Amino acid sequence: MSLVIATGSNLNNPINNLQEVKKILSNYFHFLNASRVYKSGAVDYLDQPDFYNQVLEFSIPKQKPEAVMDFLLKIEDDLGRIRNISKGPRVIDLDIIFWGSISLNTPQLIIPHPRWLERSFIVRPLMELPFFQTVEKCFTIPTSFEVEAFPIN
Repeated sequence: MSLVIATGSNLNNPINNLQEVKKILSNYFHFLNASRVYKSGAVDYLDQPDFYNQVLEFSIPKQKPEAVMDFLLKIEDDLGRIRNISKGPRVIDLDIIFWGSISLNTPQLIIPHPRWLERSFIVRPLMELPFFQTVEKCFTIPTSFEVEAFPIN
């Protein structure tokens, strides 16, 4: 089973930000796979640059999901994320999408991520990962989205 983390950026050289966070995460978790980088328009808060996103797959770590989420938030802060506009522009955004096949619903964390099926920038790259074979057995995967994501490489 896998830990699946979605990464996103739309400020300060987003592609470099994704490469940097992949390197950081790979130093802490056992890296398995990465999707290509995708580009999409913003959702929710629209007055901002397009986003670049990538989905990463790691082995499930020994830490609890909440501890990993705290760690991801610290990485966001360390890389300069400022939270002054809800869903606004960001240097980096990190979300746990899946933690194997577990479901979790706490005040701090919901797994699977509650809006992943609405986001082309998560679904499209996720489809490239081996873990998707597990996912598609459990969920009805949408075929179109209001805002579409496209691979850049």
